[in-house]
Amino acid sequence: MLALGICLVILALTASSYAFFAPPVTRVPASRRVAPGAPLLSPVERIVRGMERVVDAVLRHRNWNPFPAQDLELAGILTPQATIVTAIGAFAFLASVVGYVIGGPVLGIVGAILVPIGARMVISVKRSKRRGAFADQLESTLEVICSALRAGHSFPSALDTVAADSVAPTSDEFARIVNAGRIGQDLVVAKHGTADRMASQDFGWVADAVGIQRDTGGNLTEILQRVGENIRARNELAKKVRALSAEGRISAWVMMAVPPVLGAYLAAMNPEMFKTAFISVAGFVILGVCLVLYLIGFFWIRKMVTVVV
Repeated sequence: MLALGICLVILALTASSYAFFAPPVTRVPASRRVAPGAPLLSPVERIVRGMERVVDAVLRHRNWNPFPAQDLELAGILTPQATIVTAIGAFAFLASVVGYVIGGPVLGIVGAILVPIGARMVISVKRSKRRGAFADQLESTLEVICSALRAGHSFPSALDTVAADSVAPTSDEFARIVNAGRIGQDLVVAKHGTADRMASQDFGWVADAVGIQRDTGGNLTEILQRVGENIRARNELAKKVRALSAEGRISAWVMMAVPPVLGAYLAAMNPEMFKTAFISVAGFVILGVCLVLYLIGFFWIRKMVTVVV
């Protein structure tokens, strides 16, 4: 045992001497240990990238997905799906922590729930705006197609012209149609797919007109001009209807904003008034009933002020 102890002491002294007196080891710089052109990642960025890989693996193996990649694409969001979901999860966790610190566990749960709901609403609004922009650009798009056909271009070439010269989202959607035609897909089927993606009944009529002309013959330029005139008249009528119903829609938004704004004001002025609602069973029941009635009123008023042309 004594010999073993002496050997361990000598080994420790040797290792210590080497650590203190040995020349420093030449290390390769981090910039030379990565692929050319690859960015240098900080420890935080490495952790985030790892979380994104985990989230992406989970999303690929689950059928249910609250933020599908198709919805992000329709909203014009080019950020990868895993990055979006990771960021929303991080913000939800942060909101829950802040809510717990400010108002306890109930407010923390509410904060964690509101973040993904708000993100979903933002995506829905951006998707609706993108579809609306596509519908507004459809008249000028048909004019460009007709001009290209008059100049002697073929129909696929006219679509390629629209994809190259138009602005988003028309350029993106027509580029998708052109690429589908290049890989052998029927252009009419591709146009119907775009109409479904953009929820555009008018563009569905354009696809139907092209399909009928292909089967029966006729002057495609004249057909598209007539379809464009019908779309223009329909859009003018829709704009008039929206202008006439604007007062009702604004009144609906004001009526829906009054309860939460008034509740927040009273809670700030007299916090004791709302304290019972968050610490008793009866308070939670009342809040639940109020929320259900509020949602019923919201959908009811929204149905009343929505005019379909």
